[in-house]
Amino acid sequence: MVSTIEKNNQLFPAVAAGDTAARDAMIEDNMALVVVKADALIRRMPSVAYLRDDLVSAGYVGLVKAVNKVAAGKIKTPKALNTYMGRSVTRGMLKLLPLERGIHVPWESNRAARTNGHPIQAPVVRNVVPVWLPGHSPLSMVDLRDTVDACCKSPTERECLKLREEGHTFQEIADALSVPLTTIYDLFRVLRDRVHTALESDDPVNSDSL
Repeated sequence: MVSTIEKNNQLFPAVAAGDTAARDAMIEDNMALVVVKADALIRRMPSVAYLRDDLVSAGYVGLVKAVNKVAAGKIKTPKALNTYMGRSVTRGMLKLLPLERGIHVPWESNRAARTNGHPIQAPVVRNVVPVWLPGHSPLSMVDLRDTVDACCKSPTERECLKLREEGHTFQEIADALSVPLTTIYDLFRVLRDRVHTALESDDPVNSDSL
């Protein structure tokens, strides 16, 4: 049986030459990759299972974007395509996911609760959003952990990432580091933006390491 990567290698010259039938075939052949990645993400984050259809749709957009780069001459080798395709699918899904945020508790309700000696602790809706897909896919196309590590610019950022991976909320991380919660929000926002920028600027054309 011919693997998807082998099919990509076979179709690559025709897609690069502008063959629309080959382009469509490459997209169709790689749709299973999107489903695999969506299911891997849901296994890691069961709370986003309700987004499965949206995750798959976002992954398809990333897949088409990667294949279109071949047709546009921006990806020069099949090896670069196979790596970039996985990253493009992953990136599309991750952009869909929300960050942690607290549920608003009305001021009047909280005041009454404090008066009775039982202040309301606002529950937190939290999706543990990895900026890489930790699950191993059959195609072994993406492992972004090195990118995440490279985007950490200080020991504090690495410690925050470590605590987050262990399942701590943003508030717990802020308490552990004795910093304001807003500082932690800003830190993770900056880190996430760095990773996305690194992925967007990843040059699949001339990268011999891909």
